[in-house]
Formats: sequence, C-alpha cells, structure tokens
Amino acid sequence: MTTANPLPKLPDIDDVEPASDTDQQCIDEVRAVLSRHGALQRFGLTLLHEHFDVADDEILVEEIDVENRTLTSRPQKVTDVGNSVATAWRLDEPTDIGRCITRCARKHADFRGRGGVHVRSHNREK
Repeated sequence: MTTANPLPKLPDIDDVEPASDTDQQCIDEVRAVLSRHGALQRFGLTLLHEHFDVADDEILVEEIDVENRTLTSRPQKVTDVGNSVATAWRLDEPTDIGRCITRCARKHADFRGRGGVHVRSHNREK
C-alpha cells in the first residue's frame, strides 16, 4: 500500500449537515450511473466526516466483535495493515482506484487479495 499526498481534511461529524431532500437529485444521479454499470449491489454512498485527526502515516482500523455486535475504530500505522480489500474511495479530488479511504482486512486470500475469509477487523485509510 503506497502513501499518497494527504487528501483535504474532512469536516468534524458535529459540523456536517445530514443528508436531506436537497441532496436527492445528486443521489438519484449517482444511482442512475451505478445502475447503468450494473453496480447498484456493489457500490453505495457515505457521508464523509471525521471524529478526530489521524496522522498521514496512519489509518483507522475498525475491529468488529460480531458476538457483541460492536465496532471499534483506532489509529494504526499504514505499514502495519495486512492483507485487505479497498471498500471506500473519496472523490473530492482526482484519484485512481488505488487511493481509498477504507480497507477491510482479509485472511487467507490469494496473491491478488481476492477470496479468503473475512476477519474481525476493517481498516479505514486517512
């Protein structure tokens, strides 16, 4: 995983306006593009925000406790992230598919990072 130039800082969750009816036209257009590409069951949307600063050489690691249905995020060095699959990308500046903001850890995948068993941690890049 390479470290690219930092993306612009996201607003704090307390400063983010929730999605509203004024966003509906944009959401409808994104849905139409995904539909044209047969990707409605593959991609979705997320409200971009931050809860605290994460260093440029860190990502947020989400650890899941399935039994207790809890999710915990904590910063971790990018170099410590193992086998994973990109799951979310910011689109606020031109980037390629290699520049994501969220990664989901995998265990026992092939050399391309495909397959394997989903493990109890997710990774979110800053």
